[in-house]
Amino acid sequence: MLDATSTSEPIDAQALRRQVAAAVRQLRARSGQSLAELANAAAIGKSTLHAIESGDANPGIETLWALASALGVPFSDLLEPPSPAVRVTRRGDAPCVTDAESTMHAHLLTSMRHVARVEVYDLLLHPGPCRDADPHHAGTIEHVLVTAGRLRVGPSEATVELDTGDFASFPGDGQHRYEALVEDTRAVLTIEYP
Repeated sequence: MLDATSTSEPIDAQALRRQVAAAVRQLRARSGQSLAELANAAAIGKSTLHAIESGDANPGIETLWALASALGVPFSDLLEPPSPAVRVTRRGDAPCVTDAESTMHAHLLTSMRHVARVEVYDLLLHPGPCRDADPHHAGTIEHVLVTAGRLRVGPSEATVELDTGDFASFPGDGQHRYEALVEDTRAVLTIEYP
């Protein structure tokens, strides 16, 4: 049965049932399975699955494991709140790191883990010393879209100049640099790790 005890903030049994119900509905919709197809794949009754998705059932651990297996997801995906359809990071809310000269401010917009890890940053750059970046892991690729101003970017031996609206991709596993050519240059940086 669903247990609402936890070492973190407690959640009551009814809230946990609602959470599981929403997760199962969302995961079933994402998988494209009908109610009958998922119930059959999990070897549970269609009425039982309907009650779980409605938040009216209190499924045991065996039932949840069977559902997770039939959906092809980790067990914990059934217990966590469903992720929102649209994920927004407001500029002022993103964590920010700055280089020693304060010529570059990197705001982490998102981090995704699929086959590869992908990070997306909102960059604000100012003219000054070049930002020479050390190589990342082998196979890392950087993608840069200039949204305002002008930027010199790329592998140290083969930099390119980009204007507003220009995009460039380059290997991030070698020495590379960023240099703002005008004040308040902005860019979106996506780093793709192997």
